[in-house]
Amino acid sequence: MKKFLLLMIVTLLLSPIRSLASENTVPSGMLVRDIEKTVDEIMDKYIGKEIPGAAISIVKDGEFVLLKGYGQSDIDTKSPVDPEKTVFEAASVSKVYTWSAIMQLVEQGKLDLHEDIKEYLPKDYLNLEFNKKITLLDLMNHTAGFEDKAENLLTYQPEKLIPLKDFLTNKNQPKQVFEPGTVISYSNFGTSLAGYIIERISKRPFAEYMQEEVLEKLQMENSTFEQEYDHMANILNNKSNGYEKQGDQFVPMERVYVNDAPAGSLNTTAKDMGNFMLAHLDKSQTGTYQLFEQKETLSTMHEQTYTVNPNLPGVAHGFWERFSGDNRVIEHSGNLVGFTSQLALVPDQNFGLSILTNVADEATGIRTDLITALVGEAEKPLQVSPSENDGVVQGTYRMARGIYSNFLSILPIISNGDIVVSENAKGGIDVKIPGEKETFQYTETNPFFYERVINHKTILDKSGMDTNQLAFEVDNEQKVTKMSFGIVSDFTSVKTIDRVSFNMILISICLLAFFLYTLFFLFNFIRRFIKARKEPVRKLSKGYVTAAILANTGTIVTLNIIILFVRFMSDNFQILSPLRIHLFVNWLLPLATIICTYFILKNLKHATPSSKVLQLFPVVLCILFSIILSQFHLFF
Repeated sequence: MKKFLLLMIVTLLLSPIRSLASENTVPSGMLVRDIEKTVDEIMDKYIGKEIPGAAISIVKDGEFVLLKGYGQSDIDTKSPVDPEKTVFEAASVSKVYTWSAIMQLVEQGKLDLHEDIKEYLPKDYLNLEFNKKITLLDLMNHTAGFEDKAENLLTYQPEKLIPLKDFLTNKNQPKQVFEPGTVISYSNFGTSLAGYIIERISKRPFAEYMQEEVLEKLQMENSTFEQEYDHMANILNNKSNGYEKQGDQFVPMERVYVNDAPAGSLNTTAKDMGNFMLAHLDKSQTGTYQLFEQKETLSTMHEQTYTVNPNLPGVAHGFWERFSGDNRVIEHSGNLVGFTSQLALVPDQNFGLSILTNVADEATGIRTDLITALVGEAEKPLQVSPSENDGVVQGTYRMARGIYSNFLSILPIISNGDIVVSENAKGGIDVKIPGEKETFQYTETNPFFYERVINHKTILDKSGMDTNQLAFEVDNEQKVTKMSFGIVSDFTSVKTIDRVSFNMILISICLLAFFLYTLFFLFNFIRRFIKARKEPVRKLSKGYVTAAILANTGTIVTLNIIILFVRFMSDNFQILSPLRIHLFVNWLLPLATIICTYFILKNLKHATPSSKVLQLFPVVLCILFSIILSQFHLFF
């Protein structure tokens, strides 16, 4: 009896010590027991104000530590978000599922990451600009060199869904604009190519393979890659509405169907996302949720496969890297019509976080707040020290991910989307990011590698990127060729004649002059018409009439271009061929310039000096404007 009492006393005395010793923490050092309170406080800042609803799942050491819904999945019916049942669009987070499937086939010896993808595709399936092969790793790293393309990416009509094989052919293929392996340029097309390779190798439709080999294996019971899921009651009846924030209102978005399914068609829940994270954090690959037969496949998938600079984050078989505090994070975010998502893993800490929201283009800061609180952030501020490279790297840089081969190539000019780097007089560089009122100071800590001095989150960070570090790449002549944050897209150096300011000045001069000339000729016509009712007026010279025709043609073409972009903005994913009628109309300008210039020059000798200026200036304007239109593919 005495021994029993003694044992009980010892147990009671030691139990608090055991409890404290076994208390788990997340990578930031926060106690697991404090997670829900912290997350609740973060969510309270945004839910109902900037975001209608969200679902979050957090896993640690092989189990869920938080699975919770916030806000509403349907504002009209006030339906609450259920983290186990409410279905969201995962958008581009779908890509890491596709890359996981690729790694399954690599493990089985059916695919080689270093093989030319032509070996896995039909003959002459792609139309490439470079002789260098494209590998599966290039697709994973987004370094295959393809331009961006939104045409037919999504549709609002299910009957317009295109089979993957037909959607990806060289007829619909975006142009290859960079040599493979040289530039990060985010590509939905590249991921969808990988999905089609899965189809061909497995001899099963992509969605079927993903259902059987990924979703079912991970017991993701409320998830699907199928686009027509109306027969799936668990998906259809629990699907959240998607919204867009317009002023103070949340406007419901129309349901979309995704043609590039491997890049963004997953519908899923927070619970199912948690299962996927648990599978990716199971280093032994022997647990309940298992993706691979061999643990080595998992560890390989989490290894870095590409980086612009050894000090920068990069790509890990389709995951983007991030350095948060002392932790290496592999992650992916997604945006689709009405939805935004994020998945982040810290493999070394056996920790995972996912958030699904039902608002488009979420850039509120909720994701960065969660990463900072649960994973950590780097120590700031840094000491600024001048460098001889500060002056070398200053310049203008444009996102490599873009459209190069049609009239949408003018979008970076219209949107003023360039990053401007300038030397700071006190040392370091100032970086002006589009959409930000202030500049951000960086200091060089390694050759051509810079770190942000103050850890102030930019709009790019809030959108899912990491701009804490950046690097510049130089050629053999020490000229900067590109800038990079390491992920999503590099930024290529922009020549003066291609910069926003240069082109906007020229375009503004042309448009203003056309407008003023049109007003002048219109006013003069009305004045002459009124005068002619009282007395005869002198006949207009051929040069004057020709100059009027030329200036008015410039105004007509300008209005035509405005209508073109208004039509495009009505549906960013529409087929562009019906809009090409506007490009044909634009040919009025060079044709009118050639014809009118002939008549103006023919009659110029009879004109007064002031009349010569009046006639020749429209010629110069129209030639200049024609060159600008040609540069941005507004003729073809």
